Amino acid sequence: MKKSLYSRLIGYTLKYKGLFFLSIGGFLLFAVADISAVEWLKQVIAYINETSTNSFNPLYLAVFLGVIAVIRGIGFYVGNYFMANVGLKVVHNLRRDLIKSLLYQPMSFFDQASKGEIVNRIIFTTNQITGAATNALKIIAKEGFLLIGLFVYLLYLSWKLTLVILVIAPLIAVIVAIAGKRLRRVARKIQDVMGQVTQVSNEIALGAKEIKSFSNESGEEKRFEEANDENLKQNLKMESTGNLTTPLIQIFVAFALAAMSYLALTNLEELNLPSESFVAFFTAAGLMARPIRQLSSLNAVIQRGLAAAEDIFSAIDRAPEKYNEGLEINKDLEGDVSIEDVSFSYSEEGDPVLKNISINVNKGETIALVGKSGSGKSTIVNLLNRFYDNYEGKIKIDGYDIKKVKLKDLRRSISFVSQDPTLFNDTVKNNIAYGMPEVTDTAVFQAAREANAYEFIMALPEGFDTVIGDSGDLLSGGEKQRVAIARALLKQSSILIFDEATSALDNESEKEIQSAIEKASKNKTTFVIAHRLSTVEKADKICVLENGEITQTGTHEELIKEEGLYHTLQGKPELTDEIKIEEVVDDFVPTIINEETSFWNEMNFRNIAL
Repeated sequence: MKKSLYSRLIGYTLKYKGLFFLSIGGFLLFAVADISAVEWLKQVIAYINETSTNSFNPLYLAVFLGVIAVIRGIGFYVGNYFMANVGLKVVHNLRRDLIKSLLYQPMSFFDQASKGEIVNRIIFTTNQITGAATNALKIIAKEGFLLIGLFVYLLYLSWKLTLVILVIAPLIAVIVAIAGKRLRRVARKIQDVMGQVTQVSNEIALGAKEIKSFSNESGEEKRFEEANDENLKQNLKMESTGNLTTPLIQIFVAFALAAMSYLALTNLEELNLPSESFVAFFTAAGLMARPIRQLSSLNAVIQRGLAAAEDIFSAIDRAPEKYNEGLEINKDLEGDVSIEDVSFSYSEEGDPVLKNISINVNKGETIALVGKSGSGKSTIVNLLNRFYDNYEGKIKIDGYDIKKVKLKDLRRSISFVSQDPTLFNDTVKNNIAYGMPEVTDTAVFQAAREANAYEFIMALPEGFDTVIGDSGDLLSGGEKQRVAIARALLKQSSILIFDEATSALDNESEKEIQSAIEKASKNKTTFVIAHRLSTVEKADKICVLENGEITQTGTHEELIKEEGLYHTLQGKPELTDEIKIEEVVDDFVPTIINEETSFWNEMNFRNIAL
C-alpha cells in the first residue's frame, strides 16, 4: 500500500472531519451495545443460578436490554448515515477536481485519450474510490471497535484463554498480505477493461447510422463481447481471491475457538470460571468471527479503491495548459497576424505536419487556406488558437508572441467554427450564447439573423428555447453549422476562423452563409479553410498548401494564371485527393476466417475454477 496515496485519499475524507468523527462516535456506541448484550446474557444466567451478588433484578435486566437496543439503533444510524454522507461528498469533490483538471488539459491530451476512458474515469472509477476512502473506514471503525471491545472483555473474563487467539494473528497477517498484492494487480486491470467497455459502448451509441449502413451489427456485437468477456474474467478473479481469503481466516479462527474450548473444558478447576462467565466468554469469542470476517474482506475493498485512486490522481496531477501564465492584455487584440517560419509535428517521432510556414495578415484582411486533405490547413488555425504549443518558429498577433500572452486573453479575441461543430444538449439560445452568460436575447436573435438561422430556429417547436438533443441531433447538418456560425458572430472577436464552415450546406444555403461571413468579416481578420473554391475567390490572399508547405500565395486572379495546384483544381468543385482506379482481379478468393469459440464457452479447468 502506498502511504502517500492513501494519506491523500484520507485527506479528502477529513475535509469533513466533523461528520466523520460523528460517524465514528456512532460506531463506538454500536460496539458498546453489542458487548453490553453479552454482559446482559451473563447477568441473566447469574440471576438464574442465583450466583450474582449485584443488584440486578428482572425489571433492571429488562430495562437494561431495552436501553441496549436503543443505543445500538442510534449508533447504527448515526455511524452509517454520516459515513455515507462523507463518502458521497468525497466522490463529489473528486469528480469536481477531475473535471477541473480535464477542462484545462491541452488538446494533445484529448488526441491521445479515448472518450470511453475519460467517461469511465469520471463515472465508474470515482465510485470505486469510496471503497478505500469511506467504506473501508466504516468497516474499520464499526468492526474494529467491536473486535477490540470483545478482546478486552475476553481478557477481563479470562486472560489465559484469550492468549490462544493471539496465536492466529500472524497467520491472518500473512494471508492478507499475499491476497492484497493480487487484488491490487487485478483491480488495475479492471479499471483498464472498464474503460474499453465504456469506449465500445459509446461508439455503438454514437455510430448507430454507420453500423446499420454497413450492416456491421454482428461485428460490433463481437467487439463488445470481447471487452465484456475480459471485464467478466477480471472481476471473477477479484471475487475468487477475495472470497478465498475470508474462509481461510475463518478456519483459523474456528481452530482457535476449538483450542480454547478444549483447554477450558479440561481445566475448569484451574480456570475457576463460573458458568455464566464461561457462557459469556464463548459467546463473546463467537461474536469475534463476524468482525474478523469483515476486516479480512476489507483488503479487497481497499486495493480496489487504491487502484482507482492511482488512476484518478494521475489524471488530476496531469500538467494543465498554462492559463494563468503570460502577459495580461486588458484589451481585445486587433488582428494583425504574423506566422514566421513555423514547423510542427503532432508527436516527437512523427513526420512534420507543417514545414517552415510563413504568413502575414493585416487587420481586416481575409486569408484563405486551400489544399488537399492532410496538407496542414486546419493545423495552422489550431496553432493560432494555441491548441498546441510545441511548434518551432513564432506566431504573433499585434506584435505579441502568442506563447507569451495569457490564453484567456488570446482566445477571447478569436472566434472559431470547425468543420464538425459541437452543440450541447441545451436550448438553441444557450448554444448560441455559449460562454457568454451576460449576452442579451436581442444580441442572440441578431446573430442568428446574420447567420441565416433565425427563420429555421423560429420554426422549431419552442423556437430559441427548443432543446436540440445530444450533439444537436434534432437539427440537420446545415442547421447545426449555422447555429455554430451564429455563436461565432455573437462573440464579436477581432479574428474569425471558419474551418470548412460551409461544408455541410446546400448550394442555396451556402450562398446565404457566404454572404453573412463576408459581412461579418468586415474590419476583422478572417481565416477561411474550404474545399469549395467558390468560397475563397473573394479572399484578399490565398495560400495553397501541399504536404505541409505553402507552394502558392496570391489572389484568385493571380493564382489561376499560374501553373500549380490551384490552377489544376479550378475545374473541380472540391479539393479532393485523386482517386486511384485499381484493376479488378477476377480470381479474387476471400480469406476464410475460422469461427472462434468464446472464452466462456470453452470447457476447461480454468473456467470451471473461475
